Amino acid sequence: MSASADTPADSFLLAIGYHGEPFKGSQSQPDEVTVQGELNSAIKELGWQEHCTSRISSRTDSGVSSRMNLVDISCDASLMDSLNEEMITRAIGDRISSEMCIWGAIRRQSHIPVRMARSRTYLYRLDMVKGWNPDYDAEALNQATQVFLGHHNFSAFSRPDPERSPFRTIDDCRLWRRDDGSVIGLIIEAESFLWNQVRRIASAIVKISNNETTIEQLASALEEPSGSPDFGRAPADALILWNIHHEDAPKKWYSTLPKTHLPPPPPPSKPRLVERWRNSALAEIRMMLETDWTHRLIE
Repeated sequence: MSASADTPADSFLLAIGYHGEPFKGSQSQPDEVTVQGELNSAIKELGWQEHCTSRISSRTDSGVSSRMNLVDISCDASLMDSLNEEMITRAIGDRISSEMCIWGAIRRQSHIPVRMARSRTYLYRLDMVKGWNPDYDAEALNQATQVFLGHHNFSAFSRPDPERSPFRTIDDCRLWRRDDGSVIGLIIEAESFLWNQVRRIASAIVKISNNETTIEQLASALEEPSGSPDFGRAPADALILWNIHHEDAPKKWYSTLPKTHLPPPPPPSKPRLVERWRNSALAEIRMMLETDWTHRLIE
């Protein structure tokens, strides 16, 4: 299962998706239902636990959904020689939760760890967050997204982690819109993100929509994180890991932005209707994912 520095590792690269609600995140945790835990349970059921190792590309929080995450499955040479892409997809895919889907697989010989992606793209539905103002100032929202572009200290927009640098480079941050121009949410791309970073950025932009904070305060929090206000953390269920660009992943695995068929949310003055609309938005996220996976499996 290991390779020398000069010999590329032989493994299977799987494209997987999952609905976030049932899982306490993507990484294995003792006594918790996680995405990697499901995969490892399937590997154990197959009797491969002494012969295979799984590694996940992107760590997602509890409740976060993913259209595309990547998993590297490396096995002993004898087992690798007895498997192909279809066999490993069916063997593991038939034994995991129906809330997950293995929809792509390739065999690769590579030096590049699965974690070393060129970029990761998340979508966040701002219109699902409590406090979102449907009568937002579109120019102010656009300016807010631009504040986060580039290399910054994101201590004020992430959960503290003493083992990781708070500096990250955001390559793309812009509004996700309907065909009529109204805002659905946020598109954000970077090589890597900090814990809760996207959700805290999303919460800050929601506060811009309802004038609870200013563009200047966002910029100041990036320049001088200490003493900055708490911008909050938006809910996990409106966040989707949409694309991972990895050197070994086929281009056909990437997807364009999905469209929403829901109209913009009703005003906050109608809380029962807002709740019903939000339920519909959650169902639509689920449908976006299931539709994408199904099309890929049929191809």
